[in-house]
Amino acid sequence: MRPHTPKRLPAFILPALVLLVSLLPNRLDLWFQDRLGQLLAQAASDDIVIVAIDEKSLAELGRWPWPRELLAGAIDKLGNARAVGLDLVLAEPSANPESDQALADALRRNGKVFLPAVPEVSNNQLVETLPLRMFADAAKGIGMMDYPLDQDGLIRRTYLASGLGQPRWPAFTSLLAGLPPPVMALDTPVLNNRWQRRDERLLPHLDGELGFPSLSFVDILNHNGNIEALAGKTVLIGATASGLGDSHLTPMQADWPATSGVVINAATTQALQSQSLVRPLDAAYLPPLLLGLTLLWQCLLRRRYREKSIQAAAIYSAALLAGAALLLQLQQLYLPLASLITLLMLATVTDYFLQQSHFKRLALTDKLTGLANRHHFDDRFIFTLQQAQLTRKPLALLIIDVDYFKRYNDHYGHAAGDDVLKKIATVVEKAVRNSHDLAARIGGEEFAILLPGATPEQALDIAATLRQQLLLLQIPHQQSPVGRASCSIGVLSQVPHADDTTRSLFEKADKALYAAKHNGRDRAEIAN
Repeated sequence: MRPHTPKRLPAFILPALVLLVSLLPNRLDLWFQDRLGQLLAQAASDDIVIVAIDEKSLAELGRWPWPRELLAGAIDKLGNARAVGLDLVLAEPSANPESDQALADALRRNGKVFLPAVPEVSNNQLVETLPLRMFADAAKGIGMMDYPLDQDGLIRRTYLASGLGQPRWPAFTSLLAGLPPPVMALDTPVLNNRWQRRDERLLPHLDGELGFPSLSFVDILNHNGNIEALAGKTVLIGATASGLGDSHLTPMQADWPATSGVVINAATTQALQSQSLVRPLDAAYLPPLLLGLTLLWQCLLRRRYREKSIQAAAIYSAALLAGAALLLQLQQLYLPLASLITLLMLATVTDYFLQQSHFKRLALTDKLTGLANRHHFDDRFIFTLQQAQLTRKPLALLIIDVDYFKRYNDHYGHAAGDDVLKKIATVVEKAVRNSHDLAARIGGEEFAILLPGATPEQALDIAATLRQQLLLLQIPHQQSPVGRASCSIGVLSQVPHADDTTRSLFEKADKALYAAKHNGRDRAEIAN
């Protein structure tokens, strides 16, 4: 059968794929986002200090949770800090009310402590978990720690405002960074049960292994170390000990797959203070942007760069990456272009190879009939003969000549003659049994069929069937003695000898064709 491959990749395929990818989360863009973030990672600032609830503190102060007087004592020693973030969820009262009151009094005395609220899942929906009212009233402010998981289970994003019913709580880190919070009270009514988010941001990446300056909680409590150096700095108190469960999978540190929550908050606070926290393109704008860039590429490809499509695609992709990098540096805006560039390159390469395959097929195909041409036939004949000689299996060759075709052309015209050749080619092609056989047009009105493995009886049966199929077409031919289009067939079938060549076999089949013509045409003759 004639091979069929499309000339080019259909024009709608690339835009459709790009649109689909833009509407669905994909890990390729996440992977590229991680690599880019690591390239642009920033060193931890000395202006942010972590007071760590670490293994040393647990060893000296006992198992967690501690009496809240200990937290109160540490907060009292941080009076000179610019801001204090108590990275602990204080949503439940302790067994000792006096202990809770001591912590509330310390929060009020310090006057610069911010407390976190967190989203938690209840009955398959997010709800707000807020600090106890006594702590909330004593703190300087309450901020939401909203770090949703991506599809691969990693944390990469946060929001500057979120909450139940409306994004009513500023981010915990934005309060620590000194950004002005919206006016919000604990008694603000919840409008509905949907979790609302606003101002999405990407988590920053940290460079190196040193991290933020850190002091052990017990050292702060015992006034060990240079506590005076914390004056004017942003201090976060949080758990870093491995057994306390505040460890999260995130790519923000290249060599550390898991990062403690207090470090995530410290890094986000630093990025907010330096105004370097990156915002991703709004999801609503992504599909039209990617679709527009795709259509622009296709327009450029059609008008100017079709001859050098792969090089042009590489240049266009590089330009997109350069533009995205510029937006990232100047506007802190991240464009997820990895999937678009990958699809664009894959589609361009696929389109290129489809064109090459099409051109190759054209070079091996007879333009009028769509059958293999003489060049293709000769190449296949050589290969098929070599195979038959190696396997000692028969090889059959049919040469078909249209009877009185010159008279047909002279009488009906060349256009009608071409139509007849197309119809006869269809009949010839039907004689092909499998992909190993080959039907070809080898001359003006001459066709040939290679039939590897066909015995003389099988070859004659195929020739008879071919003549019968042509008879059924009943193509009028007034210049033929039989009054219709017919053909003469020379048949050869033998196990080739070692000294047989394509030329010698072709000459045998050609002599059989001559015999068929000599014996009255419209018949098949087999070579001796």
